Amino acid sequence: MDVELLTLAGAAAEALVQAVVSDGWTGVRARIARIMGGGDPARVKAEEVELERFGQALRDSAIPAAVMAGHWQGRIVELLTRRPECAGEITGLLRELQDGAPGATNVRIGGHNNGNLIIGDHNITRMGRSERP
Repeated sequence: MDVELLTLAGAAAEALVQAVVSDGWTGVRARIARIMGGGDPARVKAEEVELERFGQALRDSAIPAAVMAGHWQGRIVELLTRRPECAGEITGLLRELQDGAPGATNVRIGGHNNGNLIIGDHNITRMGRSERP
């Protein structure tokens, strides 16, 4: 897997999770849905619905921020693998989100790193650690 692609997807996913609790969530949601949906109106609408469910679950603390970030990192990696031309749009959105709006709320995304890199909700890749008995 391309490390740059993975890094971009991870940063974008974390920024997306941060955006959920910001005043600009509606605009971010529409933009990422348009990118993920590839311009197809039906797919864009489906992405908006999923993003709103995701946002509500995060705001309700029903799903941890780290889990959501991992899910969206996987989705963004998949998108960039299929459509690498979207990297510019993702990078632009990421820059805007990282600049942040005044008064933005930060959501802590993290935890203990045990040598696993989790991408999406079903892929686990071991990185540089041996198994312990």
